[in-house]
Amino acid sequence: MASQALESWQVQRALRLDELVHAHGLVGGSGPGRRWRTDALNEAMALRLAAEFQGFARDLHDLACDVFAAWVAPSVPGAEAVVRDSLKQGRDLDRGNAHPGSIGKDFGRFRIDVWPALAARDATTAAHNRTLDRLNRARNAVAHSDDAVVAGLRSEGFPLTLRTFRSWRRDLDRLADNLDAEIAQQLGRLFGRAAPW
Repeated sequence: MASQALESWQVQRALRLDELVHAHGLVGGSGPGRRWRTDALNEAMALRLAAEFQGFARDLHDLACDVFAAWVAPSVPGAEAVVRDSLKQGRDLDRGNAHPGSIGKDFGRFRIDVWPALAARDATTAAHNRTLDRLNRARNAVAHSDDAVVAGLRSEGFPLTLRTFRSWRRDLDRLADNLDAEIAQQLGRLFGRAAPW
């Protein structure tokens, strides 16, 4: 079963990303060949993909906080709120990109060592980490108008194009699925209960 965070990633967040892909097709056409008027859309797609994945990761962390707090203090609403607020205080996902470090740190608050657990679940996790790193480099380069970083990504084989966007999105879809399942499993294991979603 998927969490509400994953369902949102797969439906509402996916629709927003699909709107940009549709706009890309309207501007540049859908056939093969070089696109001349799509640079700004390509940049917008990288920004939006990074933003939507950060939103997913934050939503998943919110959900994990809710479950953890409810299971720690099931009959004491005041204590439940204190636990929930403590788990969210100073959260990296509230003020920075969803990169491997921020995800690891924020979910580490539950004593979950996220990346080794994900690597054990899926051998492609290291590749997904690299995708997440590249996406955030692209996002920051576009947001801060750093053409040198964009050129660096291009020279590494990751130009900001529709093809790169689609590849990054596929990787993040798989990472989101795995992260969602792993957090549920780890929370259940921590409390000796069934996974909460």
